[in-house]
Amino acid sequence: MTRVLFIAGLFLSAVVMAGCSDDPPAGPEQPIAFFHSVHAGDNQIPCMYCHTTADRSQTASIPSVQLCVGCHVPGSAIIPPGQAQLAFPGPERDSLWNAEAEKLVGFWQRQEAIPWVKVHDLPEHVQFPHFMHVEAGLECSTCHGPVEEMDVMYQFASLQMGWCVDCHRGTLPLSEEEEARVQSRSSYVREIAALAAAGSDTRDLQDRFPNQRAATDCTVCHY
Repeated sequence: MTRVLFIAGLFLSAVVMAGCSDDPPAGPEQPIAFFHSVHAGDNQIPCMYCHTTADRSQTASIPSVQLCVGCHVPGSAIIPPGQAQLAFPGPERDSLWNAEAEKLVGFWQRQEAIPWVKVHDLPEHVQFPHFMHVEAGLECSTCHGPVEEMDVMYQFASLQMGWCVDCHRGTLPLSEEEEARVQSRSSYVREIAALAAAGSDTRDLQDRFPNQRAATDCTVCHY
């Protein structure tokens, strides 16, 4: 009995220690070590430079190998892929990043797509149109967290239904500037305002969730 209690105590201690850790969640291992902290952070590359369709498509898109070598292999637009040579980072600057970047060049030379491992993976019955959220004025970091500080990309938000509903109802905190932008652009907010202006009684909706940003009907996300 003493042995069982001791083992149980060790297990509970491990759980508590894990819950108190300040370390970020571990993201999946990728075929190439790509640090967002270097690209989005140090080099301040805008999100939509790489994720080009986030403001006009259902998905944000994954950057193509061609886009990546456009920076790392100058002249890649006219040089045959088989002759591509990595320009930077060189081995004298950083042997680790040179080795990882050489993997990128290898994919380009072979004309193969990089098999990135998906980090934010919603169930098939859930629809998340990126363009609608970008157009509404939400920041990428609201869902994806401080990407510019991340070495290995990990899932920042739960992305569970309750988390999304909280955001739609206006109970998920946003910055003052972001909140003002969303409230001014939201089609839901405009629709409620139009109904009120036409004489409809919208007090029930506004009393329950006065800062609601978007509809919470099932068909909004499940269609």
